[in-house]
Amino acid sequence: MPHHTLDIEIERLVSTSTLECAPLTPVSEVVARMAERRCSSIVVMDHGRAVGIWTERDALALDDASDALSRPISSLMSHPVLSLPGGTRLGDAVVHFKNQGIRHCLVVDDAERPIGMLTQTDLVMSHGAEFFLRTKAIDSVKLPQPFMIAPATRLFDAMHTMRTGGVSAIVVRYAGDEYGILTERDIVRLAAANALGDTVAAHATRPLRSLTRSQSLYAARQALVENRIRHVGVIDDAGELVGLLSLADILSNIEYEYVHELQIALRERDEALLESAYHLKLADRVFQATLDGVMVTDLNGVIERVNPAFTQLTGYTQAEAIGRTPKMLSSGKQSTAFYQSLWRQLRENGSWKGEIWNRRKNGELYLEYLSISGIYGQHGRCTHYAAIFSDITQRRMDEERLNHLAMHDALTSLPNRTLFSERLKQAIARAKRAARRVAVMFIDLDRFKLINDTMGHGVGDEALKIIARRLRDAIRESDTVARLGGDEFTVIIEDIEDIRHVAQIAQALLNVVGQPIDANGRTVFVTPSIGISIYPDDGTDRKQLLMQADRAMYEAKEEGKNNFRFFAAQMTSSSMERMTLETELRNALAADEFRLHYQPVFDLRSGVIVSVEALLRWQHPTRGLLAPGAFITTAEESALIVPIGAWVLREACRQARAWMDEGFEFGRIAVNLSGRQCRHEQFLHDLTAILSDAGLPPSRLQLELVESMAMTGHGVTESLLGELAQRGVSLAIDDFGTGYSSFTYLQTLPVDTLKVDRSFLAGIDEHRRDGTILRAMVAMAHSLGLTVVAEGVENAEQVEFLREIGCDRGQGFLLARPVPAEQLRRAGMGAAQVG
Repeated sequence: MPHHTLDIEIERLVSTSTLECAPLTPVSEVVARMAERRCSSIVVMDHGRAVGIWTERDALALDDASDALSRPISSLMSHPVLSLPGGTRLGDAVVHFKNQGIRHCLVVDDAERPIGMLTQTDLVMSHGAEFFLRTKAIDSVKLPQPFMIAPATRLFDAMHTMRTGGVSAIVVRYAGDEYGILTERDIVRLAAANALGDTVAAHATRPLRSLTRSQSLYAARQALVENRIRHVGVIDDAGELVGLLSLADILSNIEYEYVHELQIALRERDEALLESAYHLKLADRVFQATLDGVMVTDLNGVIERVNPAFTQLTGYTQAEAIGRTPKMLSSGKQSTAFYQSLWRQLRENGSWKGEIWNRRKNGELYLEYLSISGIYGQHGRCTHYAAIFSDITQRRMDEERLNHLAMHDALTSLPNRTLFSERLKQAIARAKRAARRVAVMFIDLDRFKLINDTMGHGVGDEALKIIARRLRDAIRESDTVARLGGDEFTVIIEDIEDIRHVAQIAQALLNVVGQPIDANGRTVFVTPSIGISIYPDDGTDRKQLLMQADRAMYEAKEEGKNNFRFFAAQMTSSSMERMTLETELRNALAADEFRLHYQPVFDLRSGVIVSVEALLRWQHPTRGLLAPGAFITTAEESALIVPIGAWVLREACRQARAWMDEGFEFGRIAVNLSGRQCRHEQFLHDLTAILSDAGLPPSRLQLELVESMAMTGHGVTESLLGELAQRGVSLAIDDFGTGYSSFTYLQTLPVDTLKVDRSFLAGIDEHRRDGTILRAMVAMAHSLGLTVVAEGVENAEQVEFLREIGCDRGQGFLLARPVPAEQLRRAGMGAAQVG
């Protein structure tokens, strides 16, 4: 039985409807009342005091004298009445019943007034006994052989046998091995009916209800309860009656289990006492050593004890703090209502925790996280409060700084795209309620890339900070200017009364941005192109308004830059086509309309596949399969190239992993990387996640960069390429020869592969000059340790020429056309395509 059930107080178990009678009540009336109520005992009361008790067992002493039932109960009752206080624990009551050999006990209150009667049945049925009863079988109880009598036995003789044998029931054996039972309760019932002169046969209960000895004591108890009986027969495997199980037998086993548990509890208590002194010392050391401030007060808040960390955090010594209240730390930043709420929660819930501003002894304010808990004594009453606190001022400052960084651009400190979107949402909601207009301006700096390319990113970054400051100073405090990224800014203008006012603001922004900029000692000139959309005229949601302003900005650029344009429903056909295409591209990404085709690169000597280039295709719902030339420029201009490029990279890496698992040897998977995608701040993080999700080793990936992007001298680009190479990713320069073509700069980059543009190979039959240039490129690339891939291989003569000049690899329609992944795998391409 679990320890917690042993601590139940018996006053919770007793029945308050105890059967009572006066001392002079005749036995005939007593037995009649007991039989009617099916009660196993009656308390004899005299002037409100219990003077005796008469039970079913006492009924066994009735004889066949003519006046047996007319005698007063006082002449037969047992006295004095055994009693137990109502606060007695259940376990102690079980032991008391066992030691006294009783089945009934009066429960009294502190004034010795009767509360009710506690019986064996109450103990066996007490909540929690199931834990023990379920684990014990009936055969764990040592049962004596049952007393058996013949059916013709006189009832008075049966009563004598039960009384002398000290049993509460006797088995009646009939012919044919059928059994019946006669119990003390039957004797009381028969005495009430004045039928004690009969034989057993007419009054025994038959047949005897029985259980097998392998069943649990819990099953036995349930059978007794459900059938409202107190005895059940026990039979062996052969069906022979081997015993009679009663509630007393079950109680005896519960008592044994309780004593066993009590011994364990006492041993555990002794061990705990031995450790308590050590724990007290350890607790005191923890109190002294903890880095959190600790303060113990009485119920009125008077400080009784503090630890050294309290002194370090507040500046008050122990002597200065003890005897005072925490009010000495008050900062004045919390209201009286705050402290009233704190104390109310503390008294109602026993605890409080939260953040609070306090003041050190030197006057310095600090933010602390405070937890207050009640300390309770043995009787469950709160005696003290313990407050534990830590200084979280620096942590809060760090959190605010991180929150600022999350919502603001790191370079200019302007709101970033996330905060801009939230403020535009709020501005639209306010304008909707007030029936006002909101203007959204999209600002793009004209030819700003030229500053980065020619003067470096240091000058470019300084120019962006100056422009951001000029934009912020040129608008009202109630309006918002944000930097979306790169050289793109947005402005939200609220409370518009006249559209002409928006035009005036746009002109003012053109003027302030267009002023000369002194950036790191260099004078630069930057002009903006501004597109404007108006809520609700041009759109009612954030994305729509920003897209319309973006479209208007492109109109401003096409009309000569350094001006502004309002969005117009009737825009030029090219702009509308571009907008339509951009919308379709956004939908294509969501609708999974993009596909990848794969074109191998072959070793020109061995003929084996050394890499496979992933090439993007768009399965347009109406225009069919589109090559990148039909949409890639729009994707670059609208920044959709970033999510599209991420999709390409993820799908290509997934396919490469699948080929590896299938045993298809493809070398590396090559993926083209756009400039905008490369400069995206999340690129490295996304690449790491993609490789990890796909399970693809970095060494099996090659990124192809266009020549202009890799060789413009950008410090950011060089740093990125270095990081990629360090991770084991192969780097290739694509379309080499069409741009800068600087071998001198090329040797500073961590690239390992050079892909020569197809134009150099296309004319070698007619113009040997192209062949000479290509031969020189291969030689110089080899001198730098680079592998050379010739693009656009379309006939056998070109293959022979490439082998002649020592070109390493080839790619083109002669060798293999771009095909879907499953076709490439089925083709089983090898040396035959090269030979």
